[in-house]
Amino acid sequence: MTDGKVDKEGGTKDVVIQRLEGVEKGLAALSNEFTRLAAESISTTTKIKLLEENDHRHDESINQIKESTIKMEIQFSAIMAKFDSLESKIFTLLQQAGKDSSAERKMWLDLLKYVIGITVGVMVANMFLGK
Repeated sequence: MTDGKVDKEGGTKDVVIQRLEGVEKGLAALSNEFTRLAAESISTTTKIKLLEENDHRHDESINQIKESTIKMEIQFSAIMAKFDSLESKIFTLLQQAGKDSSAERKMWLDLLKYVIGITVGVMVANMFLGK
């Protein structure tokens, strides 16, 4: 292609052409690398968006779990309060049952005293009035 003549800059046209071809090959390689990097950037951007969406979704789930935990704690407290009131009612009933049985026992003892007293009175009256 070239006739081997030296150009004004002191080199041959072949050297310049070779350098241009080397630069073109380098640019082609860089172009391929830039294309690969652009595709990788798009892929990474997509992955980041997916991760951000998952993060947002997980934050919402965590908030829902916190809310339901608070509700469960309130319900647990209400249930425990009902158990406490039930326990105190049962205790009160047991105390009343104990009091009622002692009052009932006292009533029977009083009745027994009267029956025995009347019986003794009738026997004494029968002895003195004697028929």
